[in-house]
Amino acid sequence: MTLSPEAPVTRKPRRTYAGTEQRRERLLGAVAALIAAKGYEAASMRDVSEALGVSPAGLYYHFKSKEDLLYQIQFRTFEALLKRQEAVAATPGTAEDRFRRLMHGHLAFFLSHPNELKVCTYEMESLGGDLFDAVENLRRQYYHLFSAVVMELMGDRFQQPSKSDRSRHASLFVFGMLNWIFMWYDPARHGTVEQIGDEMIDLALNGLRPR
Repeated sequence: MTLSPEAPVTRKPRRTYAGTEQRRERLLGAVAALIAAKGYEAASMRDVSEALGVSPAGLYYHFKSKEDLLYQIQFRTFEALLKRQEAVAATPGTAEDRFRRLMHGHLAFFLSHPNELKVCTYEMESLGGDLFDAVENLRRQYYHLFSAVVMELMGDRFQQPSKSDRSRHASLFVFGMLNWIFMWYDPARHGTVEQIGDEMIDLALNGLRPR
């Protein structure tokens, strides 16, 4: 059959990389919500495909396995958080200024990614091998970014090991406050995350005693 000049050849548009990536991000967000609700072990690939309304074949087009799903959620979450907080830490100011911005930045990220951070916290040990190592590397980078500011704030930089231990413990205490907020935070009861952040900062800087 010969096409006339007036009859344009129509082709099915190809899915662009950007379009595929956006769809993958949407899928990961929905999977994070499912795993946050059911737990990683309890959520099967069939559960995931049914909850998302995606065929198993469509799911495996984007992700190699259930472990790959968890890895993608954790790696992308920490990568995005680290990138955002690196920009915050690079902004000029005193150690206290940067500490305040990092605290608020972490809580703002939590507000927009509650399911992802819950999965990252609860399912830290569910990955293995190289996948765990890749995520752990990002976690370690984020810890060092935050703890460097805590050390500077406490005057522990380039000090003896005992003081370094003190600031390291303080950094872990701060992460404990930040990372478990999803267990209890309700904006209707507790106010905005900015208010919660200010209270956490006040506690970290001034302790429990009245000033």
